[in-house]
Amino acid sequence: MTRRVLVLIVSLLTAVALAGCGGNDEEGSAQNQRLSISLGMPSSDTFTAEWFGFLAARDLGYWDQQGLDVKLVAAEGSGAVVEQIVAGNLDAGIPSMTAVVEVMGTGVELVNTYTYSRGAIFGIFATEQSGISSLADLEGKKIGISEPGGGEVAFLNAALRGAGIDPAGGVTPIPIGDGGPATFEAIESGKVDAYSSAYNDVFAMQVQGLQLKDLTPEEFKGFPARGVIATPQVVEEKREAIGRLLNGVAQGTLYCLTNNDACAEMMKKAVPQQWEANAQGVSQGTLRYSLGLKQVALPEGFRFGQHSPEETQQFVDTVASTSKEFQRFDMSTFLSEEFLDRANDFDQQAIIDQAKK
Repeated sequence: MTRRVLVLIVSLLTAVALAGCGGNDEEGSAQNQRLSISLGMPSSDTFTAEWFGFLAARDLGYWDQQGLDVKLVAAEGSGAVVEQIVAGNLDAGIPSMTAVVEVMGTGVELVNTYTYSRGAIFGIFATEQSGISSLADLEGKKIGISEPGGGEVAFLNAALRGAGIDPAGGVTPIPIGDGGPATFEAIESGKVDAYSSAYNDVFAMQVQGLQLKDLTPEEFKGFPARGVIATPQVVEEKREAIGRLLNGVAQGTLYCLTNNDACAEMMKKAVPQQWEANAQGVSQGTLRYSLGLKQVALPEGFRFGQHSPEETQQFVDTVASTSKEFQRFDMSTFLSEEFLDRANDFDQQAIIDQAKK
């Protein structure tokens, strides 16, 4: 069991102990009150370029118009956000689904109130000079990973098995970090033949001039990426606040999908450091935003926040396949449909008209 999981379990026990000290129940008249909610953002910058729906909800006043104050709390990664949610220090957050499912596999109960994005957060990549063109070519190769137990490992192992390669003996995993100088050097020098990590880590190296070929299986790209996650207790106590939160996110997302350029300008003002371009005019912000637009776009027939139980189950099965200790959980209680109508209860044409001005 990883140290991160142990920390989360301790945090859960602390939260349970504190639960008897009283809650923050919303009264029946909450619909007429100004409410507040805290939301964990898994980045020290608070925003990254793919979380534009939340930025637009804030900067365009969609939350404020509904009488909701949202405290955005920056955290160092998805694991930290989940830890704080479980401990009761955050009402909700938008961690990667990998971090959520890994913790739920230890018996912790969480609720996905709104699926924000779909697509692979983690990928598998190779340099052009490696000669690797498919997953099958990884047999006997050295594959860089961020760290032992990193979120990408479950997906790398599943992809290898799908290609007929035994992860335990068919490849050599080598920890090389998460996109920093050491990672760049390890890949460029040929210390590793391929690299598996988060797309954001790869974007950081692409901006430095390292070109990588994406070997990620297509079926991974339909997996849930991020959702608005809370504990069952917070869902019970803050229903109205959560409803307003998700409604604002849906409005902000529609605005950005309608006017990509205006939304990009908002992102540049919020996190200008992510948009600093290299000599070729490419920035991490550009790459992240382009990917984010694809991941947030709704599948045909879907509404904002709607879950895909089938794809989520495939995702959970992938994570579970890497641990004999994984505890299965009830998908129907994890994927809440309670807020779907509330999230989509706004004049979409009015938002589209606003975005086109």
